[in-house]
Amino acid sequence: MTKVFIKTFGCQMNVYDSERMAGVLGADDFEITGDEKSAEYVIINTCSVRQHAEDRALSYIGAAIKDKKVIVAGCMAERMQDELMAKFPRLHAVVGTFNFSNIVSAINRGKKKIFAGITEEKYPVKLRRNEKVRGYITIMQGCDNYCAYCIVPYVRGRERSRDVEGILAEIRQLASDGFKEVMFLGQNVNSFLDAKSGINFSGLLRKSAEISGIERLRFMTSHPKDLTDELIESIAAAPKVCKHIHLPLQSGSDRILKMMNRHYTADWYLSRVRKIREAMPGGAITTDILVGFPGETDVDFQQTLEVMKKAGFDASYIFKYSPRRGTKAALMDSQVDEKEKLKRLNNVLELQKKISEDITKAYVGREVKILVTGPNMVIKTMMEGITDNSKKVIIPGDTGMIGNFYRVKVTRAQTAVMEGEIIK
Repeated sequence: MTKVFIKTFGCQMNVYDSERMAGVLGADDFEITGDEKSAEYVIINTCSVRQHAEDRALSYIGAAIKDKKVIVAGCMAERMQDELMAKFPRLHAVVGTFNFSNIVSAINRGKKKIFAGITEEKYPVKLRRNEKVRGYITIMQGCDNYCAYCIVPYVRGRERSRDVEGILAEIRQLASDGFKEVMFLGQNVNSFLDAKSGINFSGLLRKSAEISGIERLRFMTSHPKDLTDELIESIAAAPKVCKHIHLPLQSGSDRILKMMNRHYTADWYLSRVRKIREAMPGGAITTDILVGFPGETDVDFQQTLEVMKKAGFDASYIFKYSPRRGTKAALMDSQVDEKEKLKRLNNVLELQKKISEDITKAYVGREVKILVTGPNMVIKTMMEGITDNSKKVIIPGDTGMIGNFYRVKVTRAQTAVMEGEIIK
């Protein structure tokens, strides 16, 4: 059997796409291996959201292509098609974001071929999953918002929601395979709408919660403008739906938000935060912050810090703005100096660390329920679990605990992780 190694860069959607490709290849008698050295083909599934992500992937391609047949897939493949072929003459094939079901053809009929552009997507129910406890499911792709800094609409296309029955079939398969948790993925999951049935995201959550065997439902990512009162109340009312909402802020300046084409103000965003807190006491809110957007002044930046303080985010994913060719922001004047971007990035990191520490330390002495997902990557003698509101807790134990729920008393807390002991 031909051995294939898949390297994934980027978000959970890329992880899911790699699982899709592995499922397609496995069904066609290819062997998916975790050992890159033994593989004949290396598939590199890429991300284009930040320049840093592309630079990492390019470096990896350059190293792998020396002695392997390399296929570049994903967002960078969709964006750079001919450019990649020119840069790496030995590249076997390029597979864009609409063409993962063509991965077998890319191997068998590749040799400098490009599989890209809009095609009808196929979502196999039986994927080759990387995890055994949480299963990722992409429920929609693409974006219609065209934020000024974002490459996603250009590499993932316009919004396209999957049909509900296909999603439910995939969840039932996960339950049959022993999975306990499902995470729905999409650029904006809360804009999900199955055109055939008329079922929106709230309706999908309700139908998914009826499937026995699955104990928890999670999702990423929500666009603030689409986070309605109905959706917040649906999440709060459903016991299986985890009380954690990832709600990207990007900036606390109304002026910058308008330039970004984000469709909300800072005050309106904070009204969503208050609604979540009222509906879900103890729930978690995480966010994305983008510093150094073109034209961002120190006044704009200070407004971002103020919104962060008012919102009290449990955690933030913090990025420096990097121009993405083809987006509106890349052509804007007043690009912010890299040193200033780094300074602002560090200020945001410092503030978020303090907020996160205050939140996690308040858990010391409290009891929480965790689902054990696997060994902790840092302290390999400890097992790691996750609470309903996405807090990581590490406890003494062994791999026999994976996939089980435990009541735990928190004994120690750091910025992003807590330690605990099982309550007998």
